[in-house]
Amino acid sequence: MLASVAGRPQGTPALILSALLESKFEAVVCPHLLGEVSRGLNSEHFRQRLTEGRAADILAAVSESTLHFPDPEEPEAVLRDPKDDYLIALAKASSAEAIVTGDRDLLEHDGLQPPAITTRAACELLGLIERAEQQ
Repeated sequence: MLASVAGRPQGTPALILSALLESKFEAVVCPHLLGEVSRGLNSEHFRQRLTEGRAADILAAVSESTLHFPDPEEPEAVLRDPKDDYLIALAKASSAEAIVTGDRDLLEHDGLQPPAITTRAACELLGLIERAEQQ
């Protein structure tokens, strides 16, 4: 999510954010996830890159464009980083098809259900970009 704000305008994170805001797919959030996004957008890195009030506008747009679920309570321990286990629980509780992320811990976790996919893979699935040629 945060990569879409500071990355290239035609990069896959930005394409995902644009498609979300245009209601081309459904995404789910919980208060904990929105809090993480808010903290990231208000970090020094983004404060230097965003105009005044832009972080709040982005957070509001994302919040309005997503389906809200409660924070998972006591998520099952699945990942190396237990702070991210709530994402798996949220995805399962919402019957999500995938977790779109750049987090290697999730992407490299064998057998994760629902699977974690990159923004590139999500863009391909959504028809936002053409599938990469198999070599």
